[in-house]
Amino acid sequence: MESTNFLNVAWFFQKIYDLFTGNYALNFSSVGQAIAWFISFIRPFSIFISLLLLTGIIYSLIRTRAILNEALESAHGHGHDEHGHEGGGHGEHAEGGGHGEEHGGGHAEAGAHSTKGTTRWEKIEHHINSANSSDWRLAILECDIILDEMLTKMGYHGETLSDKLKGVERSDFLSIDQAWEAHRVRNAIAHEGSNFLITDREARRVVGLYEEVFKEFHYV
Repeated sequence: MESTNFLNVAWFFQKIYDLFTGNYALNFSSVGQAIAWFISFIRPFSIFISLLLLTGIIYSLIRTRAILNEALESAHGHGHDEHGHEGGGHGEHAEGGGHGEEHGGGHAEAGAHSTKGTTRWEKIEHHINSANSSDWRLAILECDIILDEMLTKMGYHGETLSDKLKGVERSDFLSIDQAWEAHRVRNAIAHEGSNFLITDREARRVVGLYEEVFKEFHYV
């Protein structure tokens, strides 16, 4: 019986050719010889298929792990966002007199918290400079949390950030349009999670909108 080399493709196709052209006579004196011939015949093909399947399994495992990691990072960012909005809807709303006084004191408080805001802004810059799109989404979510906290300290009320933005007078808030535009992108990220596709350029633009708002009130 002829010996075969590992994945000898030429030998494999030669056997097929001989079989169909009648140049290869199948004379077996026993069932064992027939089985041995069959195993020898299909061995190169089975090895090739096995390698393809193994490659597919490895690729599937890598992609599954990447998807799970991205989902966990997105869920972590969304959890921060919910925590920030819950904190913004309670606590400091209990105090304060007239609406105008709250706004006036809020501008001063925004400046007083600039040091803390700067530290958080450095974290946002770290996220936005990452090569990972999940970090870009996280940077936008964190910006929205800071915006919610800033409006709360300025005396604006509402269960959500949208409610607070609706109560803003344009004459008191020159960057209100930037705030609305950035917040809409944040909502899309919060609702779609990792399914929301965003480019590095667009993420930087949205973070820049938030930065314009924060700089107007010296919050970062």
